[in-house]
Amino acid sequence: MIPRLAYVAIFVAAVVLFTLFRPPPCIALYGGVALYAAFLPVGRAVQWRLGKSFPLAFAVYFLALMAGGAVTVAIPQIRESVELLRERQDQFFAVAQTCPLGSFAVAMQAVFLAPLVEEVIFRGILFEEVRRRWGLAPAYVASSLVFALLHRLGLAAVPIFIVALALAFAYHKWGLPASIMLHATQNTLALFIRSL
Repeated sequence: MIPRLAYVAIFVAAVVLFTLFRPPPCIALYGGVALYAAFLPVGRAVQWRLGKSFPLAFAVYFLALMAGGAVTVAIPQIRESVELLRERQDQFFAVAQTCPLGSFAVAMQAVFLAPLVEEVIFRGILFEEVRRRWGLAPAYVASSLVFALLHRLGLAAVPIFIVALALAFAYHKWGLPASIMLHATQNTLALFIRSL
């Protein structure tokens, strides 16, 4: 049996390698979907529970989004880094729309695969393993930091780290389904806003 932390290491290494090779946009899109789909079975390695008061997770998450936005607006270097990230994402999404089934693949990855796989990897496994070994505070920091840095290097990772802390809190307080729902809701809203 594969140790649970090995799933985290393999996933992070695969994403980093995939990013370093910078395949053409359509290959990147389909490869990303395939990579995330390959990690769906890892969900069997975690505990699934949903706390009764999980709707409060949306309030906590909203506050984290506001805090991340405030940090982005208040610190020019972070704002510039986030704007550059948005420009790159817009370019990728524009090209992805030209790929066969591009819109479907983007939606499938953003709304379903990424929230499910990333929450299992970063909260269900990494958070739990760090918490078991070193305690709650290191679990929050480690799982959120790896999540943020995997999404964006540089200062654009700061607001992502803040949001990741809220996802970790939702996971810890209400369970994996709560953090998955929050993550999926944010990605869905981001796709909707981008499509306007």
